[in-house]
Amino acid sequence: MIKFFRKIRQKLLAENKFSKYLIYAIGEIVLVVIGILIALSINNWNNSNIEQSLEREILNEILTNLDSDLQNINDNIKYNKRLSRHNQLVYEHLKNKTPITDSLKFYYATLFGGSNFQPVNVAFENLRSRGINIIKNSDLRNQISELYMIEFKSLGETMDRNLQPIHNLLLNQINNRLITKEPFVSAQPIDLIVLQNDIQFHETLKLTAYAWRVINSYLEKALEAINQTKTVIEEELNKK
Repeated sequence: MIKFFRKIRQKLLAENKFSKYLIYAIGEIVLVVIGILIALSINNWNNSNIEQSLEREILNEILTNLDSDLQNINDNIKYNKRLSRHNQLVYEHLKNKTPITDSLKFYYATLFGGSNFQPVNVAFENLRSRGINIIKNSDLRNQISELYMIEFKSLGETMDRNLQPIHNLLLNQINNRLITKEPFVSAQPIDLIVLQNDIQFHETLKLTAYAWRVINSYLEKALEAINQTKTVIEEELNKK
């Protein structure tokens, strides 16, 4: 093709047809420019498709991670409800001075535990490493960032700040007041009558039961934020 155009130029110059040569040269330049624009357009279209494909991939990965987080939080909520209930039942048993039963022995053995939540942030870290602007929807981009960098961070700090002191307080009192026959299966007071009149232990049980309910309120707030983010992500994917 290049040789063909060169022959035409040489022929026009040889025939001293300068005006035709000039028109031809301009036409050739226009053709080259059009070719470049077409090539750039194709390249931009390819890049756009690649970016859109990557965006979909990352958004789907985030959805998968958020599903794991939902399961984790729901498990924590159930576990915390059980801890709160067992603390409340033991408190009522001591306050009302009812006889100890096998069920109560189980409740005594499960007064405390280690509720914990660590979000699965593999997809979010992948997004950050590739550039968060891969997500074109600015509202969605901000919502995802706020979920991981504010909501999850705040939840983790709240649980760390509140759970460890409560755990230590209850555990110290349990060690001095209960005898464990089988960990997390059966325990009972060293002296039931003494424990029935132990106001400090009663208040600790009430405080702990309340604390687990407060922790669950934070977890439920995180659940709501996750579900809202999932909904927005799914709506964005359905547009593409």
